[in-house]
Amino acid sequence: MDYIENNIKDCDISYRGGTLKVDLSGYFSNDSIEKIHEEGEEAIAGAYQNYLGGGISSSIQIGNNFDPCLLTDEDSKLWEIMKKDLIQYFYNINNGGGDDYMQENVTGAEAGGLEKLQKMPKTGY
Repeated sequence: MDYIENNIKDCDISYRGGTLKVDLSGYFSNDSIEKIHEEGEEAIAGAYQNYLGGGISSSIQIGNNFDPCLLTDEDSKLWEIMKKDLIQYFYNINNGGGDDYMQENVTGAEAGGLEKLQKMPKTGY
């Protein structure tokens, strides 16, 4: 996941969730990047996690400022892998988020880890 670490544009993650933004333009083909730029966008994507309150964090979600439909078939397959990598990278930074109880009983590796965390709601509303 060096491609994530080497291309971070913004990272603000705490036990209460946060955001991670990464520039992926160097990893998609020129055809895909040209289409994305024609729409006036960049190939910026990332992961985010909401704080639900009471020491509980949501599942980790993916966000992107480009339309994935603009990607070539090969880049679409790569995008699917990148989404999983972004979620895993975000999770690794904060052990899933939430207070100590949440990490020990829900999101931490011994409590169920990422798989259990991803079953949490994405928002409290």
